[in-house]
Amino acid sequence: MVLILALFVFSGCENDPIDEELLNEESTELSSKKALKSKLQNKVIESVSLMGNFVGNSYERKLQVYTPPGYRKNGDHAYPVVYLLHGFPFSEKAFIDPATWDEWITPYLFTQEYPDFPEKGFRLWIDKLISEGTIEPMIIVMPNSGTDPYGFSMYSNSVLNGNFEDFIVSDLVEYMDNRYNTIPDASGRAIIGHSQGGYAAFKLGMLHNETFGTVASHSGLLFVDALFGLTDVIALENPDGFTGPDPTKFFTSATYAFSAAWSPNLQKPPFFVDLPFEFQDEQIVLVPEVIERWHENDVFNLLDTYHEEFNSLDGIYFDVGFYDEIGTHMAHEPVIAKLNGLNIDYTFETYPGGHHTHMFERLARALEFCSNSMQ
Repeated sequence: MVLILALFVFSGCENDPIDEELLNEESTELSSKKALKSKLQNKVIESVSLMGNFVGNSYERKLQVYTPPGYRKNGDHAYPVVYLLHGFPFSEKAFIDPATWDEWITPYLFTQEYPDFPEKGFRLWIDKLISEGTIEPMIIVMPNSGTDPYGFSMYSNSVLNGNFEDFIVSDLVEYMDNRYNTIPDASGRAIIGHSQGGYAAFKLGMLHNETFGTVASHSGLLFVDALFGLTDVIALENPDGFTGPDPTKFFTSATYAFSAAWSPNLQKPPFFVDLPFEFQDEQIVLVPEVIERWHENDVFNLLDTYHEEFNSLDGIYFDVGFYDEIGTHMAHEPVIAKLNGLNIDYTFETYPGGHHTHMFERLARALEFCSNSMQ
């Protein structure tokens, strides 16, 4: 009797249509809620352009990809894409994780203060900009473009570091267009960068106006000759001559990194670079042939050749704090003069801040500008 009763109860529960209906409703509701939420996901891309580089930098590159509320992978709606390029820290998490900045906020570097990270995190911060109508719904991708051992890649093609320009312009753009609902042309793409990323935004927009329609630069290195005025500082960092990159010597390490990007020399171990300076009689002097190679990658000089391409962009925005600790604000002056002389349309702003102290405040401004410029 007990066995028969148990079988009857089990059979009744198994075929109960009400339970199945409730389950389906809960599943549909859960699915619907997930679809309405934004996402910030870790991804990995294999970059053909970075394969086989001399120092062995990984061709597997981490990404952070933000998709807005309501985004559906197989939906009909196409979204504009912002390519957001880091400076230092050299990580895809530079804009999302304050902990990545820990080793840079030190007494021996100029970075004494963390950026103004949003209290609720990057994803919810972008959600708020969208919900308030500051920006349209968009996809944002943040790639890792750091190198080992130099840190800075300058988003440049280099036989030493690997082809980081091609990684962004070819591999990453193709990856995003193939896997996400994107607007697959320049009108739907913007490139924004901070520091070295700000340099790259201008350079890549200028050289690849068929790929990116809008550019925005924050505290970017837009005038390479400004570095050559720092020979006294570099001399103080190296009282015993050049001995290689050193985390306690920011300008020296940056010089090695820029050289790895712009003047590599595979026949010159152990660092495989030609520096634009050398010591002569205990004084630093410039090396003209190396400086010429740097000028080939300098935004200020590239404008002479590519100003029409640059002016064809849908929008150009840049800003810098007038308390910038490494003097980037002064290096913007000749660039502005040249843009004016070439009749290039742009928007430039300054603010009372340092190299990165107002990073998110300014990023919000750049995102708004780009949102208004993109399709």
